Amino acid sequence: MGATAGWTGAWAAGPRIALLAGGAFLLAAVGALAALRARSRTRVECTRALQQADDARALRDAVMDITPVGFAFFDRDLRYVHVNAALAAMNGLPVNAHLGRHVSEVLPALGTLLAPRLARALETDTPLQDVSLQVETPAAPGETRFWFGSYSRVRGAGGEVLGVIASLSEVTERMRAEQSLQEHEGRLDVLTRSLPDYLWGGKLRGGVLRDFYCTPVIERTTGYPPGAFTRAGAEGTPAPLWAEMIHPEDRARYQECIEGLAPGAEAEVEHRIICADGRVRWVRSRAAASGVDAQGAVHLGCVVTDVTDRRLADDLRQRLHDSFRRSATEWRRTFDAVSSPLAVLSADGIIQRLNGAARALFHEADPTGQPLSSTDGAPPWSSAGPLVEELRRTHGSAHRQVHDASSGRTWELGAAWADEAGSEDPRIILVGTEITRLLELQAHVRRSETMAAMGAIVAGVAHEVRNPLFSISAVVDAVEATFGTHPELQPYLDVLRGEVRRLTHLTQELFEYGRPTRGEWTEGAVAPVVAEALSSCELAGDKAAVKLTREWADGLPPVRMDSRRLFHVFRNVVENAVQHSPAGATVRVTTEAVEEAGRTWVRCTVHDGGPGFRGEDLPHVFEPFFSKRRGGTGLGLSIVQRILEEHQGRIRLSNHPDGGAEVTILLPALSPAALPGPSPQTQVS
Repeated sequence: MGATAGWTGAWAAGPRIALLAGGAFLLAAVGALAALRARSRTRVECTRALQQADDARALRDAVMDITPVGFAFFDRDLRYVHVNAALAAMNGLPVNAHLGRHVSEVLPALGTLLAPRLARALETDTPLQDVSLQVETPAAPGETRFWFGSYSRVRGAGGEVLGVIASLSEVTERMRAEQSLQEHEGRLDVLTRSLPDYLWGGKLRGGVLRDFYCTPVIERTTGYPPGAFTRAGAEGTPAPLWAEMIHPEDRARYQECIEGLAPGAEAEVEHRIICADGRVRWVRSRAAASGVDAQGAVHLGCVVTDVTDRRLADDLRQRLHDSFRRSATEWRRTFDAVSSPLAVLSADGIIQRLNGAARALFHEADPTGQPLSSTDGAPPWSSAGPLVEELRRTHGSAHRQVHDASSGRTWELGAAWADEAGSEDPRIILVGTEITRLLELQAHVRRSETMAAMGAIVAGVAHEVRNPLFSISAVVDAVEATFGTHPELQPYLDVLRGEVRRLTHLTQELFEYGRPTRGEWTEGAVAPVVAEALSSCELAGDKAAVKLTREWADGLPPVRMDSRRLFHVFRNVVENAVQHSPAGATVRVTTEAVEEAGRTWVRCTVHDGGPGFRGEDLPHVFEPFFSKRRGGTGLGLSIVQRILEEHQGRIRLSNHPDGGAEVTILLPALSPAALPGPSPQTQVS
């Protein structure tokens, strides 16, 4: 336009006006055409914009209807403009019941809480959030629900405030879960703090303990604060103190048992730890491992219990037990070492304990737990019943001497009532002392003294008698030589000569009986001595028509003997057997080795065919000058007994079951296998 005006400035007014009018028309036509085009384009764009707005609104409604989060749009007067289906369901009312109504009209309880929050949101462009909504809704009457709210102010295109949009999410289950978790954590914390044990855990990955944690009560046991262990090393491994706290002697065993635990396994180990103050305490670690998780790790949990007091108590109890066991062993050894038989009875007479010597009297039977009255046939206990009864009445002590006729043994029994102060279980102590040997020694001493006195007297008498006997014998020989031709004198001479021989034999036996012991001792076999004695008796056997037989066992052990005096023993016994046997009888002599009373003996038995010993004679057969045989001196068996006592041997007289008398002679053997022990007792039966 400016250019046209400049160009037309030189023209006349008329043409110029016409030209201007034409230009204006032209311009108007062009502008009208442009306006028509612009209007047409605007209508299309408006239609398109309206379509897009409808699509956006439909998309918004669809999104808001399918989302689980509740959405609502309020105008500036806090009236519902839009509510999605999720929020309507949360409130328990249909969507139409919300629209156009104030928030406090729809749900008074919820509206009372929401109205202040919505009003604050209208005043600021900063979105507001809170989790403090707790309210009941028609959807769940009588039940408090928890909500998470987010509120934001909405502005229009011109910047004017259109209203506020609210987003509500129900978090009831999450809040309850959090509350339950907090309660459980609180209970667990109280429980772990109240327990003396401490717990630790972690994950085993590649054989290394990671993600380590422990309970605070670890300080009670170790003295180290929990922070000393929670300052984890690389990749969550425990602090170095965790391994250093294990006693060096127990580390390898601990790591193998606990930290090397297989998936799904359990283990328990007792080990030592070094506390912060340097003390060493014993703990018991009980661990359990889970299976392998998706990351290839094994969850490991362990409970550690302080067992120091128990270990100390166990050690003390073990020391006491060892001490008691040693004391019991020493007491038992001492008890069994006593050579005298000992028996411990209860107050009612039940056998509770026997020492070795007492058990030996029962021939390997064990009467423990049985009443004393059941020990019949086991001297001396079978004779202790009256003594125990007396003790139960007097509660004191008593002694009694008992004799067992079957074995010929004599015992001195002592009993005492043991009742300590404060004890409710009194005991009776029985002590048996065998005095058989003592009584025998006493009798032997008395007999020796008697025999010594008698021997001195007999030797003196024999010495005084021998000279007159020699004179009488010489006179008889002279008379016979002078007057032997007179038959009427011969009977008198025969009587005198027989009596002289009898007195001479008596004198010889008196000398033998009174002879002092001066033996020539040797060690050798006894069989030759017995054989020599049998040979010396063969003539007497032939005269009496009695047969002599002998049986020797092989390998007889040697004995210590005076062969000359021992020959006198066997000859005397065999002669007595021949003299007491009728014509046609047999005297059997056997020799063998036997074991009696724990030692080896050589036993010689002489069995005749006579009538045997009379019961009333047996107590007197060894007495000097006791004889039932016509013409006997009564010194033979006395001399035999004396010689055997010199040899520490024994002689037994009995009647054989098949008839006849039986004399048994026992001589101690010198075999290396012989065992020391009491000698068999002389038995006369």
